[in-house]
Amino acid sequence: MIAGINYPWTIYDGRANYGCDFGRNRWGSHTGVTAHAAEVRADFAVLADAGIEVVRWFVFTDGRGGIRWIDGAIAGLDDAFVRDMDAALEFSASSGVRVCLVLLDYLWFDDPQRRLALLDRYDASMFLDRVLDPFLERYGRAAAIHSFDLINEPDWVIAEFATDPGRVAWPLDRLRLFGGMLSSCIRAKSSALLTLGGGRVASVREWATAAYDLDFLQVHSYPDVRYPDRDDTVIGRSAESFGLSKPLLIGECPSHPRLHPPSHLSPDYSLEDYLALARDGGYLGAWPWSFKGVDAYGAADLHSIAGR
Repeated sequence: MIAGINYPWTIYDGRANYGCDFGRNRWGSHTGVTAHAAEVRADFAVLADAGIEVVRWFVFTDGRGGIRWIDGAIAGLDDAFVRDMDAALEFSASSGVRVCLVLLDYLWFDDPQRRLALLDRYDASMFLDRVLDPFLERYGRAAAIHSFDLINEPDWVIAEFATDPGRVAWPLDRLRLFGGMLSSCIRAKSSALLTLGGGRVASVREWATAAYDLDFLQVHSYPDVRYPDRDDTVIGRSAESFGLSKPLLIGECPSHPRLHPPSHLSPDYSLEDYLALARDGGYLGAWPWSFKGVDAYGAADLHSIAGR
């Protein structure tokens, strides 16, 4: 098992810093890693002391930070991005806590112009050419990078999987094309592992499709006791029972059964239960959400994760 946790972004000045850890943000300010470097370095020291091996950290999220946009088009990486990523990987390397870098979040797909920056009508990608390629030129071989998570929970915006028709952005074949392009770009310049953080347990077999070229698969498990038939469950199931050809990670799970958003009601299933399931059920691990409690799910007990 891999002892891991979702970082997944820092807390800056008391607020969750979603999408703003790397580079300037779209509001013209900078709240990235180097803006509070001592605090981020201390986070990694705490993680290392607790025996955490890998943290899952979001990078470009919905496009709000780290990227220079001009008239709706990507012009390249923001110059502050490099300083922030340099610092982040130095903290990772010096602490021994490696990073799983989540490149994109499904919220990116909500904006039509930004979707075109990922893949236009001619199947060209400004994101790959002007963001990911220069990123990999500089960081692709960094030993601190354990893995790249291509897209966080794309199933919420894909026609064949979305539970809300109003959120649909792409058909599945479009995602497969883009996912394959992402993987090919990374494989050419990095030996890091590839994964994808699926948002629904029921979608997990899709990520085993050869088009994505992944090394390990993920399920994110947030069962809601009010809607037991809305998704499949990992509870009570071994990884082998999914019939997959690649290792399976519980990439996100709640930290506390009694801490959750008002719109969600978790079962009485503790982090220790998830960790035991991962250990006994043949999973790569169970990575709780989240390190500092960036939302209503609360902060995880680090020493439970590493079995101390």
